[in-house]
Amino acid sequence: MCGIVGFFNCGSLDQLENAVTCIHHRGPDSFDTEWFNDKNSGLGHVRLSIIDLTEGGKQPKFDPNTRNWIIYNGEVYNYKDVRSKLDKKGHQFLSDSDTEVILKAYSEWGRDALQYLNGMFSFVIYNENSGNVFACRDRLGIKPFYYYQKGNKLIIASEIKSILECNDYVRAPDLHALHTPVHYQVSPQTGFRDIKKLEAGHYLTFIEGDFFVGKYWDIKPSEEPINEKDAFERLDELLKDSIRLQMISDVPVGALLSGGLDSSLICVMMQKLMDEPLNTFTIKFKEEDLKRQGNVDDSVYAKKLARLHNFNHHEITIEPDVVDLLPKMIYSLEEPIADPAAINTYLISKEARDAGIKVLLSGMGADEVFSGYRPHADSYQKVPKSIRSTIAALFEHIPSSNKTRDFKYIRWVKSFLNFASLPRGSRALLMKNSALQEEDFYKYYAEDFKYDESLYIQKGSELFSENESLSYLTKICYLDTMMYMPDHNLTYLDKAMMAASVEGRPPLIDHRIVEFMFALPPKFRINGNTQKYLLKKVSEKYLPEDIIYRPKAPFSAPMRGWLKKELKEMVNDVLSYDSLKRRGIYNAKYVKELIERNDKGLEDNSQLIWRLMVNELWMQTFFK
Repeated sequence: MCGIVGFFNCGSLDQLENAVTCIHHRGPDSFDTEWFNDKNSGLGHVRLSIIDLTEGGKQPKFDPNTRNWIIYNGEVYNYKDVRSKLDKKGHQFLSDSDTEVILKAYSEWGRDALQYLNGMFSFVIYNENSGNVFACRDRLGIKPFYYYQKGNKLIIASEIKSILECNDYVRAPDLHALHTPVHYQVSPQTGFRDIKKLEAGHYLTFIEGDFFVGKYWDIKPSEEPINEKDAFERLDELLKDSIRLQMISDVPVGALLSGGLDSSLICVMMQKLMDEPLNTFTIKFKEEDLKRQGNVDDSVYAKKLARLHNFNHHEITIEPDVVDLLPKMIYSLEEPIADPAAINTYLISKEARDAGIKVLLSGMGADEVFSGYRPHADSYQKVPKSIRSTIAALFEHIPSSNKTRDFKYIRWVKSFLNFASLPRGSRALLMKNSALQEEDFYKYYAEDFKYDESLYIQKGSELFSENESLSYLTKICYLDTMMYMPDHNLTYLDKAMMAASVEGRPPLIDHRIVEFMFALPPKFRINGNTQKYLLKKVSEKYLPEDIIYRPKAPFSAPMRGWLKKELKEMVNDVLSYDSLKRRGIYNAKYVKELIERNDKGLEDNSQLIWRLMVNELWMQTFFK
């Protein structure tokens, strides 16, 4: 795990060094640059040493036979298998690193080398003679990849802040991208004008000033029939192999353990491959904070599993100084992503790093691929419309909270009813927290941007409709896997963990598992009232039933309580009527009413208020 920066036909060595310095947290173990004066181009790298801890693992790395250089962020878990293939073709290796394997694989197979790699990665290969660039991002978008391209100038980086260090980029917000119905940015948009994300499963080339982006991998949903025994055995085999591969490391590996299904399964399967106790890390909040948020204490399940399997278990009770931490996380996330779970992720990663653990496996991505989100269930549509209208009218006037307590189940029902009776396509797009329906979109924003011209609506609608013959469930899982997972969940996972100099690995979304699940009929995702059906059936081999089949608990922070107490002064300042009028993006009168109704407990507007807070602090952080 590392950080990469590439300047091509732009910038200077000083600017490159500044660009690399500002992502030091991604790789505190070494810092290196290579500048090519005749091309006015350079490569920079910071290293978090995980595989081949010797000098042989340093980057940028050079191949004298091809005159190619590489900078690389991530891990190729099957690099030993790929190296064996290259050995047979006569390639000579000078290190034990996966970096050199990628470099040699590219020299042997060109772009087709990507088909051999199992891992999470973003890398750049630069030829010092021609000045040509080849770069790519892993299949699922686990590792970040940003770029700015204008004319014959190109900048590539793991984080946006590196691009901002180059004088050839003039920073400005992308107002069109910021007018979105959701609380994150959809690829290729970032919120920064002209800075883009390379989409998951894509590559780019830059040859003599000719810039091209192409796709090398995609999910092809099919819903092929298969008997349950064969599906069970295949998923079990894939899970074991993915976890085996993702435990490869020359430093200690631990795991995030929430006590839920996904992380518990990963931890037990990891422990079966180890001789020493697995280091596991659980985060919990004070009872008062849990009560304010309306959440349960998940840590009891994590402790139970840890005792059962003799994990070396670390339980961290969090009392964050959120007033100071929120601006830090906004700077670390870079894109305006309004999810307080990033704070949890950073804090638990920091504790792991302090305990000497550089690598943590995570259950991220399972809800999208296996169908773990509550709104995925479609049974409510079978209720007659007249009854649904009566239920909606009944709950409309019931408060979601009072000044001291959150009414969790009422809040859930009201949130669900907000989109539950919409047409399927709209429902699939609006089921995420704080997603704005068209009517609310025009109330929320002050400027005249069109709802159906937002990239989220355009891209989401296209993804949902491109597989017309498939079931609704497969289509929404596909939509979530293609957008919500890479652009929201995997983005905040990487940024929050790397802010603490820790590598996060998500074994449940090995691309082979993803391909397999999207070849199955929907009954393997939801069967009766059981979500994640096939994953749960496999988990019965490894986990107690009360962990497998307990109600889903979200990985969330006490956001609602923070907004009413610790962050209340900040809310009043940053989201004051006058401040929002000066900014000119949001409807100040509408926002004022949102906050007032939330404070009185008449509505739960905390997601929208948090999003406004994040977006305003983001503007102040990056654009003054």
